[in-house]
Amino acid sequence: MTSRRHFIKLSGLSMAATALPLRRSLPDAKPIILLKSSWNDKNIGDIGHTPGTLRLLERYVPEAQILLWHAAPRPVTEALVAKNFPKVRLISGGFEPDKPDSPVTRAFNEASLYIHNSGMSMNYGLFNFEWGSTMTNLAPMLYCRERNIPFGLYGQSFDKFASPADLIYRDVLNQAAFIYTRDKESLHFLSENRFKPAVLEFGPDGCFGIDVRDEEKGVAYLKQNGLEAGKFLTVVIRTNTPPLDAAGKGNLLNPAEPTPEQKAENLDWMGKMNQLISNWVRKTGLKVLIAPESLKETKYGRTLLYDTLPNEVKANVVFREPFWSADEAMSVFARAHTLVGMEPHSLIMALALGVPVIHARALWHGRKGWMFRDIGLNDWLFDINKTSAETMNATLMQIHQNYPQAKEKARKAMLVVAERQKASMQVVRKLVKLAS
Repeated sequence: MTSRRHFIKLSGLSMAATALPLRRSLPDAKPIILLKSSWNDKNIGDIGHTPGTLRLLERYVPEAQILLWHAAPRPVTEALVAKNFPKVRLISGGFEPDKPDSPVTRAFNEASLYIHNSGMSMNYGLFNFEWGSTMTNLAPMLYCRERNIPFGLYGQSFDKFASPADLIYRDVLNQAAFIYTRDKESLHFLSENRFKPAVLEFGPDGCFGIDVRDEEKGVAYLKQNGLEAGKFLTVVIRTNTPPLDAAGKGNLLNPAEPTPEQKAENLDWMGKMNQLISNWVRKTGLKVLIAPESLKETKYGRTLLYDTLPNEVKANVVFREPFWSADEAMSVFARAHTLVGMEPHSLIMALALGVPVIHARALWHGRKGWMFRDIGLNDWLFDINKTSAETMNATLMQIHQNYPQAKEKARKAMLVVAERQKASMQVVRKLVKLAS
């Protein structure tokens, strides 16, 4: 963990005076983009950020060498990247600028551009403020600032900065070459709080760029469970429950000890999902797959949802027990009729495949919940705490009964995404050319 003293040292001008020669200044050097990504191997959304943004960088900045920085080991993501992005170089380890020979420091000294990838790691609206975490996120950007290395944030959400982090963040992020927020509410929040980087715009989550598949595993899973292409609904839940390996205090989204209110909310949420699944099976005769976005729901999805279904409904429902990686999930989602989810990233993956989605989320999970409204899918977006199961059922049946129109609506939403991807990547490419 970076110390407060170390952070203050990094923010001093002495860093510029001791700068080493930069590889990017050599006349024939290939431009290098250093991407920090891959926050978690226990959530396919956190896995999906990485191949999504890597695909965009390869498509729009093909002349650049991409270095992928994993501060901590991410074996699942690393295997996926090695399989699908053989030209990407993996850089592992913590940020230790006083060690000039460390792989991470060398990567920074070579970089034409540093990008902090999609997520909410800059956001302390939902988590307790920790000085060390702030240092971990901002120290690399301070290093870039003192060495004139352009840096930017791609597809981030922002809810709140706890004091004193608000002043620190504003000072550092105002030096960013770009900040793309994955929801327009975050964009408004930064603007209202006087954040003024060179570019501040709406730019969808990097996961929207994902196109990786594991067809062998995906098709085998569907065949094994009797799920036919286009003839099953996929349901992705989330609960107020601790991680399966919880050893600490947890956080607001994953409480180590759920309160009575959180337990009651679980029952309300799962009751609505139960009604939605039951209605689907009874009215369409089609099957349902309950699939996990995060590892912990492989336990709670069974106990709080699957086990509560009526027996005649349960006979047409598959509960996925083993966790999976994003590429297998993509191969399954590609063959789903529709996805209904309380988490956003499985839905992002489905949309990238042209599959209609319904997002039923709790507003207190943060501004990221507005992502689908901002690409034109407000009719498929619900506050699960205020929306009845009947209302969501009606929307799902409308999608089913007017399926070609629903597919076209999903396609048009992805056209909005594609336009913003292209515009943001043009900014990235211009920065790389200027810095090289």
